[in-house]
Amino acid sequence: MDARGLTQAAFVSELNKQYLSRFHQKDVSRWLNSGNKASTGTIGFPKYETMAMIADFFGVDVGYLTGETNETSFDLEHASEYLGMSGESVSALREWIIGEDADSQMRNYRSETLNALFESPKFASVASKLLTLHEMSTLWKSNPERFNTLMESLASDSNLPDDLTFQLIIGAFYGMASESFSTLLKDAYPTPTEQATA
Repeated sequence: MDARGLTQAAFVSELNKQYLSRFHQKDVSRWLNSGNKASTGTIGFPKYETMAMIADFFGVDVGYLTGETNETSFDLEHASEYLGMSGESVSALREWIIGEDADSQMRNYRSETLNALFESPKFASVASKLLTLHEMSTLWKSNPERFNTLMESLASDSNLPDDLTFQLIIGAFYGMASESFSTLLKDAYPTPTEQATA
């Protein structure tokens, strides 16, 4: 409800309109408190048919409503688990491919675009460079003292000023990542000129 900006009253009103049901705000309050203790015992879940209706309304699986999965669907949970990526990342990829503005031909084209990128043998090289950049960025954010010590250690082997050495090191990492990414793009999406020279 929060994601859609709905109050309990607005939610039950829209639910009743869409499914021709006759629920009240007190029903919504009870649903939100399912599993909690009350003076009469534990508040139970609504009937399965009601839960299926609520899940359909929000475009989620019933398992999301009951807490069986933290993702909006079991498909998303399984995809996230299989890929080792967050649900948000998997959803972002899916949103870009499926997009509301995309017809089936455009969806196929978007999917093929990403497939060419990830299936390229050059992808692993780019990913390893991104991993290094991520590690440096994470270290810089989480432990700036250790990051500075590392940079000072690297700079001590140089005759250049520390700040210049630091800029050169960072630039080198970004340069390697950019070069690898450029190679990946040329491999995944070759032009006729690049195919002729390969």
